[in-house]
Amino acid sequence: MPTAFDVRVLDSVVRVDFDPSVPDDVRGAISGHWVDLVERDAEPTITIRATMVPGQASADPAQRVVSGPSAERLAANIVSEATLAGIGELAGSALMLHAGAVALEDGRVIALVGPSGRGKTTASRALGRGLGYVTDETLAVYPDGEVLPYRKPLSVGTEPAAKTPIPASSAGLRELPSARLVLDAIVVLDRREGVEAPYVETIPLLDALEELVPQTSFLTRLRAPLRTLVTTVLSTGGVRRVVYSEAETLPGLVDEILAARSDESPHLVDVGVSTTDCDCGAKLGEQSDVVPAAPGAVYRRSEYRDALSVDDALVVYRRNIVSVLDGIGPVLWFAASDTTAAELTDAALREMPAPPADIDPARVVEATLDELVAADLLVRA
Repeated sequence: MPTAFDVRVLDSVVRVDFDPSVPDDVRGAISGHWVDLVERDAEPTITIRATMVPGQASADPAQRVVSGPSAERLAANIVSEATLAGIGELAGSALMLHAGAVALEDGRVIALVGPSGRGKTTASRALGRGLGYVTDETLAVYPDGEVLPYRKPLSVGTEPAAKTPIPASSAGLRELPSARLVLDAIVVLDRREGVEAPYVETIPLLDALEELVPQTSFLTRLRAPLRTLVTTVLSTGGVRRVVYSEAETLPGLVDEILAARSDESPHLVDVGVSTTDCDCGAKLGEQSDVVPAAPGAVYRRSEYRDALSVDDALVVYRRNIVSVLDGIGPVLWFAASDTTAAELTDAALREMPAPPADIDPARVVEATLDELVAADLLVRA
């Protein structure tokens, strides 16, 4: 029984190298999971050392070590590690979505976006029997819309850490078309109980960004994260939401998905890209306590990765969180540069329509500043 095999993972070649602790029958079963992606012509760029000995480390820092107490857990961990390795190699060059995907004969690709447990694999299987199977959880899209397929073993099961890998060829899924693969539709999966008639709806762009950003990998590594994501969304006619109960109903919605295109054509202005912010270890949605403003306190913008004006709104991206500001929010954010509340009130009065006579502008600005500080978009000093 061979001790290693090579597979194509996105744009990388990954070698899975078994150590002696992995029995022959387990090696055979795991290599069989990857039969659709076996690579024989290119040298590996990444090596994964697979072992059933817990806590084992590699003397080679370039070699990844994956362990599992059982054959099932080891197999699932190899899929996860190989996928993460392939994604990491593409960081900064492609938009990567947590999405399944299928392709029509002409190469148009439908992305099926959702967090773990939302039903991406089940939806990919249901659609992949009639359309080409592209991937079930990791979709790479280049800036020109071209899709890089990853026909990985489907991850089947209810436990994220121990899903059973099944080759696409064994699951009865169709091969890819010969045409160039291009992203044509982005779908957010919304599986609910008791939906008798599944339906498709379009999602406004700003709402769609809040849905999509958490379902990306290495978005912060792109040169212009927000512009790249927004341009991709607009090029596909906006984001659709499919509300359904049973995956078997999805094939009947394909034509409706493709036809449901938004007519949004927003005016986009790049505000600026920062390199000081990252999503390393950030707690999503974490908010700090708001300390009352001291006399003479000033406000400045918190570190951020990217910002984009979309019509009259402002989208700020930081730590893999998207915040959408409207009303006086953008005015205050732009004006906050070691600026006092009184100065920010003056800025709001200059830039915004005159408030009603019974509205105190200073109190409105103060309340909005508290919200921006709580959201960690501004810092009070």
